[in-house]
Parts: sequence; C-alpha cells; structure tokens
Amino acid sequence: QLIKHGYNATDKNGVYGKETKWAVRLFQQDRGLPVDGIVGPATYNALMSAPRSTKAVLTQNAATKAVATKSAFTNNNATSRRVAGQSITGKNIKLNNITKNETPNSIHAILAEADKYRGVPYVFGGTTPSGFDCSGYVKYVFAKQGISLPRLADEQYNVGVEVSRANLKAGDLVFFETYEPGPSHSGIYIGDGKFISATSSRGVAVADLDTGYWGERYIGAKRVV
Repeated sequence: QLIKHGYNATDKNGVYGKETKWAVRLFQQDRGLPVDGIVGPATYNALMSAPRSTKAVLTQNAATKAVATKSAFTNNNATSRRVAGQSITGKNIKLNNITKNETPNSIHAILAEADKYRGVPYVFGGTTPSGFDCSGYVKYVFAKQGISLPRLADEQYNVGVEVSRANLKAGDLVFFETYEPGPSHSGIYIGDGKFISATSSRGVAVADLDTGYWGERYIGAKRVV
C-alpha cells in the first residue's frame, strides 16, 4: 500500500525494516497523523482508504524548485557568506581559523557546500535545497563532492572511522540521540566546537557542539574524508 501511494518502502522480502519505517513516518506526516513509524489502527485505516497519491507530480515540482534554488546559490558564489563567524568570499576561504594550507581542499569544498544552504527550512524527509531533514542534508552536501553516504542518520553512523570528541576535525560527521535511542540526528563538524545541521527549529543552522541541548545528546563522530 505504501508503494501504491508513492512511498519508497524498499525493504526486501516483506521485512518491516528501516526503509519501510521511514516510509510510514512520511505517510503519517503527509496525512496529519502522529509520526511514530508504527502502523497502528489510524495509520492502517488511512493507508487502506486513501486515494492513490499524486506524489510523482509533487516530486517533479520539488525537483524543479530545487534546481531553481540551487541556481540561485550558484549565481551568488562570489557573495560573502558566513560560517561560524568567519567569512567566505569567492575562493578566499577561511573557516573557524582553519586556513586552506592547513586543511585538504576536499574538506574546504565540503564546508563551503554546507554553508550554501544555511537558512534552508527543515522538511521531514527532505533531501533537496527546497527543504532538508538532518540526514538528507548531510547526504546531499557530501554527494555534491562525490562522496556517497547512506540516507538515514543511524546508517550514516555505521560508516567511516570513529573519532573521539577531542580529535574532531572539520568535515567529520557528528551524531546525536534525539527522538529515539541511538543516532537519530547527524550534522557536519566545522571546527571551533561548532557543527552545522538541518534542525526542526531553525532549519540549516550552526550550533555549539559542547553546550546545551546538543552537548547533552552528542553520542559520537565518524570521519569519512
């Protein structure tokens, strides 16, 4: 039923796995139901009674909007931007006191790409510049630099090399335990104790890693570059 309505429930052999749970959560959000990833009575009734989705049309519209948004960002490449209080202007990149000769070009490219989307709104299940969720944002930024990451935060946590908090470097993935046990939020460390991620309250934004909400929920980091 999820597939008929345009949701990507791709777990094999009919197993109720991560992809199916994610599809259920998306369906619940679209129908105004409590979002828990569980097919309870209300979700089941909605699945069985809802008409076929027009998701293909919505997806096409979202893709068109994403291209337009990306074009706007690209056309402003020479415009001065801000990353954690430091300016990025054209190719003269300085991020959190890390200069270009101290950090590989690939890391600088990732950080500059990540900063392009600051302020983009949070959209549950979002994977484009028209709206991101946390893991969709991380996956998109790294994909633009030719690095393929899994779609979900807990899957992203299973790749790369584990890094201690004391040894974090710009470009590392950082993970947090938020709405469920285990890694459920991911972001990109940008140096100086800060990271950037797509948050439900502020959209794509920079936050302190070590204090407040995020400091209490930090569970680890991985290096993939």
